[in-house]
Amino acid sequence: MNKNAGRAVALALALCLLFAACGGQGALPSEAASSRETEVPARTAETVPSTESLPAPLEASPGEEEASPPEMEASAFNGEEVPAASTRPESGALAEDIAPALEGLEKVDWQIVSIDLDSFGLTTRSDDERFMDIMGHTDTVPLDQLIVFDLWGDALTEGSSEELRSRFLEAPDTVLAYLVLMGDQRVDYWDQPLAADKICMSIATADAAWHGGSEEFAQTLAACRERYSSGRVAELLDVLEREHAASMERNHGQSQ
Repeated sequence: MNKNAGRAVALALALCLLFAACGGQGALPSEAASSRETEVPARTAETVPSTESLPAPLEASPGEEEASPPEMEASAFNGEEVPAASTRPESGALAEDIAPALEGLEKVDWQIVSIDLDSFGLTTRSDDERFMDIMGHTDTVPLDQLIVFDLWGDALTEGSSEELRSRFLEAPDTVLAYLVLMGDQRVDYWDQPLAADKICMSIATADAAWHGGSEEFAQTLAACRERYSSGRVAELLDVLEREHAASMERNHGQSQ
C-alpha cells in the first residue's frame, strides 16, 4: 500500500506540472490547441486601425527634402539608366555643381579604327562625293572619318587639321585613346610614319602655324603629361611636343 500511495503522489505531481506547462490555466494540450483554432477567424476578421489612430508623420525640417529609396531612383546618361544611388550627391547644391561636369564628359562617336579608305568606302578622287563631303563638314563628321581624311586628303587637309586641333583641346583623352587604338598602322608616303604620329603632327602644326603656339594647347599638353607619364600615350605626347617646337621654329623663328 505504501508503494501505491507513493505512485499516486508522483502521478499527482506530474499532472500539476503538466497543467503549469499549459499556461497555468488548467487546460490540457488538446484543449489549448482547440482554443487557438477557434480564435483564428476572430483575429483575421479584425479591421485595420484607422489612420486617425496612427501617429502623424514627422515634418521635414526647413531645407531638408524627403529622400526616395535609392533603388527607385534613376538618371539618364547617354541614353542609359544609371541607379541614382551610385552617383547622386548628398545635397541638391552639390548636384548642381557636378551637372556641368557630367554634361562635359567626352562622347565617343567613331565607328572604325582604321586608316584604310576602303573601310569607309572612300577614294581620294575629286569626284568622290563622300570624300569631298567630309572636307566640307569637318566640324560634324565622326572622329574616324576626320582622321582618315586628314591622312589621305593631301593639300585639302587644312580644315581637317584645324578641326583635329580643336577636338584635341576639347577632348584630349578621346583623341589620344583613338590614336592608341590605331596601333601600328602606317601611311605609305614620306618615310611611312605611324598614322597616329602623323595625326599628332597635324594637330601640333595647326596650333603652331595658325595660332602661334596657343596657351590652351600648352595647358592641355601639360595636363595630359600629368595623367600619362608612360606608355603609348606618353609617346604620342612626345610627338606632339617635338612637332610643335619644330613648327614654331619653322613658322615663327621661335625655339621652345
